[in-house]
Amino acid sequence: MGRITMDHVAVMVSDLDRSLKFYRDILGLEVVTPEEHGGGPVDEMTAMKDTHVREYRMRTPGGVNGHTANPGFGFTFDLIEWVSPKSPTGRQPIHHVPSAHFCFGVEDVPATYERLKAAGVEIVSPPVRFSGEGEWHVLFFYDPDGNLLELNEIGTGVQEPHDYSWSTA
Repeated sequence: MGRITMDHVAVMVSDLDRSLKFYRDILGLEVVTPEEHGGGPVDEMTAMKDTHVREYRMRTPGGVNGHTANPGFGFTFDLIEWVSPKSPTGRQPIHHVPSAHFCFGVEDVPATYERLKAAGVEIVSPPVRFSGEGEWHVLFFYDPDGNLLELNEIGTGVQEPHDYSWSTA
């Protein structure tokens, strides 16, 4: 297969403008480019007819894990609203399969938690401090559509590798 890299993550949203305000104005992501696609290749790749999607390609201003020298757009976080057909909605439990969460690094999870709380963001729990494998703070919360997000504090401690008896890697 050759070399593999990460290109983007796409998140389905029900209201692109509302999600833009959340990810840009509250979380601080930058818009790389707006996009709009429909029919043709989108119909083919999704095996659906009469598709129409709007999206914003976004990126974190701090780069990926602190690395800022990304060629071109670099890794993007894409917000996609399906205009046609409309996306079904409904949140599953936090441990539902399939599901995913996306983690952003911030310098101060407790301070960011206070800012998110003041903005009315739905929080799963207050910041949690992990220790024993290193030390860092984490926080889970939801975007306006119920997509699960995580904040991981950068610059505090180091996650130390360790073995698990069940691991076959």
